[in-house]
Amino acid sequence: MSVIRTSLSPHEYATWFAPAEFLGAEDEVVAIRVPNAMFANHLEGEYRDRILDAFTAAGSPMASVRCSVSGNSVSARDPAHALVQVHQTRSGGLPETTSRSDSLAASFTFDAFVVGASNRCAHAAAQAVSDRGVQYSPFNPLLIYGSAGLGKTHLLQAIARRYLERNPGRRVLQTRGEAFSGHVVNAVRSQDLYGFRDQCAQLDMLLVDNIQFIAGLDRFGRSAEEFFHALTALSERGRQVVLTCDCHPRDIRNLDARIKSRLESGLTTDVGKPDWEMRTAIVRGKAAALGMELPDGVAETIASRYKNNVGELQGFLNSLIASSRANGVKISSVFLQRILSAHPSRRSPRPSIQDVQTAVAKAFGMAPLRLIGPQRGKALVLARHVAMYLCRETTGRTLKDIGREFRRDHSTVTYGIRRIATARERDLGLNRILERLLDQLS
Repeated sequence: MSVIRTSLSPHEYATWFAPAEFLGAEDEVVAIRVPNAMFANHLEGEYRDRILDAFTAAGSPMASVRCSVSGNSVSARDPAHALVQVHQTRSGGLPETTSRSDSLAASFTFDAFVVGASNRCAHAAAQAVSDRGVQYSPFNPLLIYGSAGLGKTHLLQAIARRYLERNPGRRVLQTRGEAFSGHVVNAVRSQDLYGFRDQCAQLDMLLVDNIQFIAGLDRFGRSAEEFFHALTALSERGRQVVLTCDCHPRDIRNLDARIKSRLESGLTTDVGKPDWEMRTAIVRGKAAALGMELPDGVAETIASRYKNNVGELQGFLNSLIASSRANGVKISSVFLQRILSAHPSRRSPRPSIQDVQTAVAKAFGMAPLRLIGPQRGKALVLARHVAMYLCRETTGRTLKDIGREFRRDHSTVTYGIRRIATARERDLGLNRILERLLDQLS
């Protein structure tokens, strides 16, 4: 735990790791005892990669993290086999399994997934491929890509849960790209590659998280070859394959051209960064799921602070609620600011309101002073509302501050922000302008 301790703030380590007890590591599984289920979900979800990276750095690479509460395993997010109960393993092959959905993370459902303009297409496709008895789907394989922390794994597990609930008894495997490569290595070493290939071909659904690692960890030069065979065999049988990646497949270095071609035959869709209103809804929904009702302004402030990674946003919310309960203090704006000060955000300097006004005015071909003037032409009002919306998204300033710089009152700013947030969902042209401006301002 010493490697992890040096990478965290004292407050973060004291909150999540000091109460935990490291039990040992066996069969590529890190075992940790924690005080309650909330700690288990948080360590297995938000800190899993950090824990595994620490073991890799120490020369003992592991595949998963399993937490237990009072001696009972509550592992809900074992990334290597999150959908299956392992009975025994053939030498070098996939585990002989019985499909089940109760080992999935309880919070990773379609109902708990907040939908907005940035992920609507991916959400709709994920629902489509998880229907009862789906076969020969036009979205096969389905690849969902995007930056870390935007909900790819959430959708992957939601697909698996719904599919198993509607198709009980089917053989379903969820794994990670690096775990798949590990299975191939074991099969090569045990000279049972054809047995491994046959097991893959007999699955009813295959879900692989972070397929970029198949190219990055392709030991013995076999991982990509076997992955291609699995894609081909399942596709020919009409069985669904769902994949996630941190980038578009064309940008994965050293990925087999045949795999890229196979991916292009299905559906590739992205999950983008959520806007402020969507992030606010995520905070409120996550808090409600943890039995906490947030006071006015708290969810909005958290949403303004954590803009690029839903995982970081949820991690901070978990820390806030845990600190509140541990100290017996109700969450308030004052308490929020105290916790925020212990969680410095990793971001570039925020633009000023004037920076936003200048960028928007240039994009719309007008002088910045017109945005704060009294004129009300249709194009001008749209540009003004876009600037207000972007100020809320990027500057971290309050609605009152924004109104002052635009010489408008609080209600006018609120109306402008809501108008753009609503229009963005149905106006693809406006959404492209906003995305371009957000990239420029960040």
